[in-house]
Amino acid sequence: TGTVGDCMLMDLAHGNDIFESPDIRTKMKILHGVNKSLDQITISEICANAGVSRQTFYRHFESKYDIPWWHSIFCRQFYLNEIGRTIDWETGYYHHLRLIDQERDFYRKSIQYSINTPFGQTVMPENRKTVLLETLERYRRVSVDHNMMFLVEIFSKLECEVLNDWFRSDQPTNLAQWTDDLVSLVPDRLFRALQIEVPSKVRRSV
Repeated sequence: TGTVGDCMLMDLAHGNDIFESPDIRTKMKILHGVNKSLDQITISEICANAGVSRQTFYRHFESKYDIPWWHSIFCRQFYLNEIGRTIDWETGYYHHLRLIDQERDFYRKSIQYSINTPFGQTVMPENRKTVLLETLERYRRVSVDHNMMFLVEIFSKLECEVLNDWFRSDQPTNLAQWTDDLVSLVPDRLFRALQIEVPSKVRRSV
């Protein structure tokens, strides 16, 4: 609900540790155990690096390829998914990028050469598409016609492709520029349907 989104936004805004639960902390230990491409590292190596057993690994992940999409989808709930619900495009993008950037080294190493995973090709765009449609229909009461569905499907793929390219590259992080670039990619009809007017002075300072 919108209330839950507000609470999550508030928690992150006040610096609370969103990774504080035992389950999430274990997942993050496993994530930090990945120190090279997922195509080149074994689960045994990940477990040894993370200091966990294979049994613990399989309690949290079915495959080593699940690690990046789990983290990305987990992080999405705090800002990216709140665009059009509680925050505007600029605020959502800026803080989502900021959150993901904390693990940019992981993304750069883990998915740079990965070829055996649907990460960024099916899983992430489908998740994004589902969230956008839910926001349009349930939160904004927008009737999704053929054209809007087309825009959502194409944009979901484009947004994920751009984010993946940025985080697997070696170029320096530029949150302000990347935010502006992402906003410029949003189709006008979709942008207007989900835009929330926020005083400019509070944007990016949430």
